[in-house]
Amino acid sequence: MIAKMHQIDSPAFAEFQALGSTIVVGVTAPDRLERVLAHVHARVIEIDRALSRFRADSELRRLEATPGKPRQVTPLFMEALERSVQAARSTAGLFDPTVRDAVEAAGYDRSIERLEAEGPGPARVALPAGAWERIQYDPAWNIVTLPEGVRLDFGGIGKGLAVDYALRGLQREPFGVLVSAGGDLAVAGPAPGEGWLCGISVTADAPLADSVLLSAGALATSGLGRRQWQRDGQRLHHLIDPRTGRPAESPWQFVTVAAESCVVAEVLTKAAWLLGAEGPEWLARRGFAGRFQGQHGNVVTVGDWPMSQGDGGTA
Repeated sequence: MIAKMHQIDSPAFAEFQALGSTIVVGVTAPDRLERVLAHVHARVIEIDRALSRFRADSELRRLEATPGKPRQVTPLFMEALERSVQAARSTAGLFDPTVRDAVEAAGYDRSIERLEAEGPGPARVALPAGAWERIQYDPAWNIVTLPEGVRLDFGGIGKGLAVDYALRGLQREPFGVLVSAGGDLAVAGPAPGEGWLCGISVTADAPLADSVLLSAGALATSGLGRRQWQRDGQRLHHLIDPRTGRPAESPWQFVTVAAESCVVAEVLTKAAWLLGAEGPEWLARRGFAGRFQGQHGNVVTVGDWPMSQGDGGTA
């Protein structure tokens, strides 16, 4: 999914490539764009160095090199781990940071750029995940013990955390800021006009499916966008059902959720997509607004979904 920003009040935008995505930064004070862009870039690089499974020098890879042994980690890594385990607990394991082996069994064993250029990795036996309850950690001392055979994948929460982390320190600025990582986005400060106009679509080159005005909080989307591929004539993708260890099937092309933070929105979208037909009711019971785009174009909205631009009412 990507949320495309179109503004009549002419905020300034810039972008760069990171985390296998396009990072977009927008500000309502164009003269502050360069400074804000540098801040966001530095924060995103910190996230990549801490959480990437593709960087040999990442904190995650160093932790994996000593399974079963306590290791001290950075506060940023601890936050990502804590948020991931909390997300797993709150979704009854639908969100699972220990789904790494299943993701790689589906062929996603290199960065998305390399996978697209070289093709997916070889088939492996796919096993259910669910090992998140076995991870031991002490937030007071930033100590983590990763059990033998347990490998982490922060892909389901990393972009959201990058957005939220990048916005820290910018909330009190006298101008508005938007940060988007591959279309998962959040805003801070005074919004332009009635809000940031965000167009929602499954990929950057796809027609817009909807548009919403966002003046606070975050939006995230999960679905079958860029991260899908073919192996032996079978379509595979990155949205793994932790209960089976296999790429999941869903009646939804993509699901978009509005929440107070990008991390929360990301977790909710993935769980709701995986739940299939039960997703809208599950999301509504939790009091969140969301939009479910069906595989054949049907749309279901729940909660106080943001007003769609152009139709004058609730989507």
